Amino acid sequence: MATVFERVRDVVVKQLKVGAEEVTPEANLVDDLRADSLDIVDLTIAIEEAFSEDAEFEIRDEDAENIHTVQDILDFLAGQGLS
Repeated sequence: MATVFERVRDVVVKQLKVGAEEVTPEANLVDDLRADSLDIVDLTIAIEEAFSEDAEFEIRDEDAENIHTVQDILDFLAGQGLS
């Protein structure tokens, strides 16, 4: 079974159309992966959908404002019991 990072990486690759090698925990969504504000919204929705069978959660606007890196996504998911 894929790790949480691998699953997040796959979603980021699909949503942002970047190479898997670019998606590291340290990668900044805007600066490194070239996401704009609409991309971030789409990405949060895709993350919610990708993990909907594992836990019930919503990435609220306040939470999304604090997500700047792939690690921030992983930390948010860990806070939801996914690690």
